[in-house]
Amino acid sequence: MERQGRVVAVCSSPQGGVPKYRRLEIVVGPDGVIGDYHAGPYNRHKKRGEPEPNTRQLTIVAQEVLDDVNEELGIRLEPGFLGENLTVVGLGDLSDLEPGDLLIAGTVVLEVTAQNKPCSTVAVYHSQLVKLLHGRRGVCAIVRQPGVIRPGDRVSVQRRGR
Repeated sequence: MERQGRVVAVCSSPQGGVPKYRRLEIVVGPDGVIGDYHAGPYNRHKKRGEPEPNTRQLTIVAQEVLDDVNEELGIRLEPGFLGENLTVVGLGDLSDLEPGDLLIAGTVVLEVTAQNKPCSTVAVYHSQLVKLLHGRRGVCAIVRQPGVIRPGDRVSVQRRGR
């Protein structure tokens, strides 16, 4: 069964870390969001040894998670604050997505590669945030079909082989 929602915000930043900044649209190329730090064919976080393929060309977070965390911690996280490229609503917290599942946003097709683990970078917003986001920081994905994504675009999930 296909789940449907919509894109709340699209974000990018030429630097690593948080936040990423809201844009009117993002252009998604074969290796990620054009101009975004995490785009490219190789993992930018691996500093030694042989380059490894980039399995986190984009990150996607659910607005529902931002809302829950804001209420629980009394803070005000906005789209992009967790370093995500896409903030979506209507698909749940994304914790049930698995590698191989597809996210279709507008004409862009993304393949989920992993759940996105919360890192200490987001602790700048609250000391308990990393703990609270465990299992709910969204997903990492690679590009299967490039295109343009804008806030308001429909987004759907297609489960692979299940």
